[in-house]
Amino acid sequence: MKYKIGIIGSGNIGGTLGKHFAKAGHAVMFSSRHPEELEPLAEQAGNGAQVGTVEEAAQFGDVLLLAYPFGKTPEVAGKVGNLADKVLIDANNYYPGRDGAAPKEEMEKKGLLETEWTASYFPGAHVVKAFNSIFYKTLEARAFDKANPLAIPFAASDKDGREVIENLLHSIGFVGVSLGDLSQTKISQPDEKLYTLQVSEKELRNLI
Repeated sequence: MKYKIGIIGSGNIGGTLGKHFAKAGHAVMFSSRHPEELEPLAEQAGNGAQVGTVEEAAQFGDVLLLAYPFGKTPEVAGKVGNLADKVLIDANNYYPGRDGAAPKEEMEKKGLLETEWTASYFPGAHVVKAFNSIFYKTLEARAFDKANPLAIPFAASDKDGREVIENLLHSIGFVGVSLGDLSQTKISQPDEKLYTLQVSEKELRNLI
């Protein structure tokens, strides 16, 4: 199964994954506030990868990768509008020094984990948490390793999101291991048990 994937945030994680997705045959659009600066990245990705604004990438993709600073979620949600029925892959983490106190205060007030907070800004979307617990250099180096595939933990709000992330992970040479729904994602957040861990599928299943 090939997908149209909009990359919202084309830095280390977004840029790396976008290149992997393009190599695997998926249609990719990288985005930022200055899309013209992403032309070299798109050329490197190949497979007809495009560049655009955040709004254009959100319209382009059936699947959207969220890979921007965590605290920008309200701003991004305001730009992209209704994303109901799209699959959103949330690769973001909350870092207090970068993202400020406001997201944490809102999460604590509403009793939400990081990805649940993100999902609350995109009603009707199929939200997946993935790629937040892996260092981008590991993501770059270990893709397409058929002999010794790295396991990537993920969580999904529903079966539609789960099916897409499992297909995408397989297409770029990783194996997905489900943590459950979005309420089970704390274990993959910064400083938690699975953060930056490099293990096989069997090893990961033994840890969760």
